[in-house]
Amino acid sequence: RIETTIDPRLQRAAETLVARATAGQSERVSAAAILADHTTGEILAEVGTADFGNTPRAGFIDMTRAIRSPGSTLKPFVYAMGFDDGLIHPDTLIEDRPATFGRWQPENFDRRFRGTVTIREALRQSLNVPVVRVAEALGPARVMAGLRRAGMTVETQGAAPGLAVVLGGAGVSLHDLVAGYASLAQGGRATPLRDTPSMLPEAEPSRVISAAAAWQVADILSQIPPPEGRSPGRIAYKTGTSYGHRDALSVGFDGRFVAGVWLGRPDGTPVPGAFGGQMAAPLLFDLFDTLGPNARPLPPPPPE
Repeated sequence: RIETTIDPRLQRAAETLVARATAGQSERVSAAAILADHTTGEILAEVGTADFGNTPRAGFIDMTRAIRSPGSTLKPFVYAMGFDDGLIHPDTLIEDRPATFGRWQPENFDRRFRGTVTIREALRQSLNVPVVRVAEALGPARVMAGLRRAGMTVETQGAAPGLAVVLGGAGVSLHDLVAGYASLAQGGRATPLRDTPSMLPEAEPSRVISAAAAWQVADILSQIPPPEGRSPGRIAYKTGTSYGHRDALSVGFDGRFVAGVWLGRPDGTPVPGAFGGQMAAPLLFDLFDTLGPNARPLPPPPPE
């Protein structure tokens, strides 16, 4: 007898949604999804592959644990650390113009620059230069330490992490990404995920960022336009697309649940036209739709 935290109804629904999301794709495109209760850390549905046992699709690989590029999904944590350090505020003005960091000149996804924008707009539009500016002020070591405190094992090449980490130049699993977003959903407290009932007394969760910084980031993420036809404001979420369209991701949360989805090829081959906003976000919202009346609204701001 193996007891788990998996909810059978949600698990079946997640398996159906993941299979549907890859139905019109190449036979080598797979997908993965995790849905958890961030108030307890219990995983309620976990799908590691779109078609278990399918050889072209590498259906034997659990893509919730595979190390992949997170794309832009780490940006909210950089801004949250900047809020906590007093470097920035959601309405701080920052420049989105061509800039050089060492020998690196990051560009936006659409190769256009927006000029002077607020931090709020920089995160909403997922602009690259502003988040690199904030990461440079924090320092790559501080950024990496914050990500690890949030429950993410982030793998980088070389001994010292660089600024490219904040744009997806590192490796992290979908499981850890969802755990990181659970910490944002829990007001900045680390929330380890688990798939078996805990028999031990719950330890006091460690503080990752302040409750105010976590809420400010969540408030901005809730303003990102949802996929077409979906209701705005009910989910705080972020999408990500890795270099070369190898990974399409979307991670988000409401007042009780957190979820993350990944689509791509397990062998790392690019998938032309694969964007997190177009491929992964609709699947994320479909997952939240399966919750029905159990869904919870995002919380109000903390007193501070």
